[in-house]
Amino acid sequence: MTEHIHDDILYGRRSLKDGIPWITPESFDHVESLVQSNWNVFEWGAGGSTIYWARHCAHVISVEHNSEWIRRVKEMFAKFRVDVSRINLVYKRGLPESEKDRFRPYADVILDYPDESFDLVFVDGEASSRGWCLTNAMLKVKMGGILLLDNSDWLKREIGDEWKRTDYVEKDLEWVGQSGTFDWWTSIFVKGS
Repeated sequence: MTEHIHDDILYGRRSLKDGIPWITPESFDHVESLVQSNWNVFEWGAGGSTIYWARHCAHVISVEHNSEWIRRVKEMFAKFRVDVSRINLVYKRGLPESEKDRFRPYADVILDYPDESFDLVFVDGEASSRGWCLTNAMLKVKMGGILLLDNSDWLKREIGDEWKRTDYVEKDLEWVGQSGTFDWWTSIFVKGS
């Protein structure tokens, strides 16, 4: 990966434009080497990743809470000639029950699907719901499937190692940003490996 593309991924400048997930460069390279055309994918957070999964996998379910962002993503489907029959784009906004639980319905969308339904689950999207998303995703990944968690450093700081499970093996692909900027971690877990 060239340095220019590397920086564009770091700052998210080209993710939607290029139809690629906005994750750490090393993680993207690793995931790209694993992706199979028959995979079923579930993700929180529509965008370049939705386009990427739809172009490389059998089916993608993408949950998004921002209706304006969905409009932008849909515009890019045409640009990439994405087969929209491969995509189920779910709009689930945060509900104002309480500020703490506002995005719980967003995180719970995956619970509508049977256990071990997905070859890859990508936990991204609304930051305040990622702990719930991760917990809900654990049972939905097939044996040998991938759980991709972006910004995993956020959860590690907030709740420590409590969210780790023995039935998932983490591929340590933490990526540290340029000196003086920030750390950005994407973690890849394989179920049952």
